[in-house]
Amino acid sequence: MSHDEPFLEDGEPLVAAMTRPAMLGGFTLTSIVLSLFIPGLIMMISRSVLTVVLVPAFLLVSYLVCLKDVYLFEIFVSATRLSRCPNKHLWGCRRYAPR
Repeated sequence: MSHDEPFLEDGEPLVAAMTRPAMLGGFTLTSIVLSLFIPGLIMMISRSVLTVVLVPAFLLVSYLVCLKDVYLFEIFVSATRLSRCPNKHLWGCRRYAPR
């Protein structure tokens, strides 16, 4: 990068594009799966086809979340997979020692 090029606040365009999660039409793949899986699961449990009307609502919420930050769904999935740390009440986060 030479001195006459403007500084990009989000970083280099190529690096920013390579580190983004896979997206389809403005949705991350995780958000699409959750938006279809949760109403589908509710439909199977309740045995009602009327829960299909929830899919557009879930997709709208997913789209708005993806507009805010595309990594929020991955953070949510990672947080559910992490085990509970017994020292969370001491440090306020999942750590075994303070910084």
